[in-house]
Amino acid sequence: MAHIDTSEIIRAAVWIRPTGKALERIQKWVRLAHKEAGGPQVPPHITLLTGAETTLASAELKLKHLAARIKPFMLKLGDIDSGDDYFRSLFANVERSEELAAAQRAAYDAFEMNPAPPFEPHLSLAYGKIDAAVKKRLTIEAGGRLDGQFEVRAVHLVNSTSGVPVSAWHTLFEQPLAAA
Repeated sequence: MAHIDTSEIIRAAVWIRPTGKALERIQKWVRLAHKEAGGPQVPPHITLLTGAETTLASAELKLKHLAARIKPFMLKLGDIDSGDDYFRSLFANVERSEELAAAQRAAYDAFEMNPAPPFEPHLSLAYGKIDAAVKKRLTIEAGGRLDGQFEVRAVHLVNSTSGVPVSAWHTLFEQPLAAA
C-alpha cells in the first residue's frame, strides 16, 4: 500500500540568500532604499523558482534533491537598475553564469515545473511604486553598481507568494548544497 502524503499544501519559491560582506552591503542599501522610498523591507535574495505548489513534506524532499545536484559557486552583483514592476522597482543585476543558469534549471526540474521560464537574475533592493527621481538618486548614491560577490552554499524554500505579505515571508526549509 502506498503512503499518502496528507501534509498541508504550500505555495513557495526557491531562493539563494547572500552571505558575508555582500549581505552587509546589500542590507545597507535595502535599509536606505526603504527609508527613502518606503514600501516593505525586502529580504535580500535571488529567486531561482517561484510558484511551487506542493505538500510541505514533498517540498522538503524536493529541496534536498535540488541541493544534492548543485555544488557551491560564486555569484557576482552588478549594475543597479529599476523598473515599473512592484517586485522589480529597484534592483541589482546578478551576473549570469553557467552555474547560476544550471541551478535555476535544476530547481524547475526538482519541483517538476518544466520548462523553466527565461531567467533574469536580480536582487531587489526595494519593492513598490517608487518615484523615478528617488530611484535615480539612490542609484547615483550607490555609484550605479552594487559590486560584491558571495559564495552560494545553500538553497531556501520560502513562503514568498502573492497571498503572503512581504513582512511575513520566511524560510520554511534551508538545505546546504552538495559539497557545502
